[in-house]
Amino acid sequence: MHVQPEHSSTGPSGPSKHELAYRRIRQRILDGRYQPGHRLVLSTLARELDVSPVPVREAIRRLEAEGLVSFERNVGARVATLGDDDWVQLVEMLALLDGYAFAAAAPQMTAELIRTARDLNAQLRLEQTHERVMALHREFHRTIYRCCGNRHVIEALEWIWDRIDASRVLASLYPLLRVRTAVDEHDALLDQLERGEDDARVLEACAREHNLNTIRAIRASGTMKVAGSGH
Repeated sequence: MHVQPEHSSTGPSGPSKHELAYRRIRQRILDGRYQPGHRLVLSTLARELDVSPVPVREAIRRLEAEGLVSFERNVGARVATLGDDDWVQLVEMLALLDGYAFAAAAPQMTAELIRTARDLNAQLRLEQTHERVMALHREFHRTIYRCCGNRHVIEALEWIWDRIDASRVLASLYPLLRVRTAVDEHDALLDQLERGEDDARVLEACAREHNLNTIRAIRASGTMKVAGSGH
């Protein structure tokens, strides 16, 4: 796993051309404008972003290190794709780290933070737009895991969420197959935090199972072949 450190690409006059190219291409990958498999042509991107090919090339190399871009011989750079096995393993990794982070964050979760999470979940329950559903879902989890006190875990979770967003698997399936039950599970997790459940093992297991239920829901739907380890 490669989690790119922040580059010192912002000077007194603002972000460098490389940094701007990186941010714009990255955002287009994460929000789905550049779908998995989309070919990233240097000259086309340079023209669209109004920069030379050099900062675009640097940006693409940086995105490759993050796992968002892959290179193919005789083809060039493309938005990375995830096979079913890779996608399942990524969500399993998310479940492990998010479960740990949820339990570790519990002592730091104030009444205000729990209210914020409940508000996000209430919006998620009513939202119809797929992209907005995914943004609210991610922000709900971020509200909790960013309190876990371990910046390496937080960085790893951000990297996993980026890969999941870029894969478009959840963006196409989660709003239809999972959101109705997921919001109820979110409420149950928040109830545990509000009651002051002090058994970290219980908290971790519940958060982990919540994430693994996404794999189960998609596998049960038959909409894709989701392989896995039998969860």
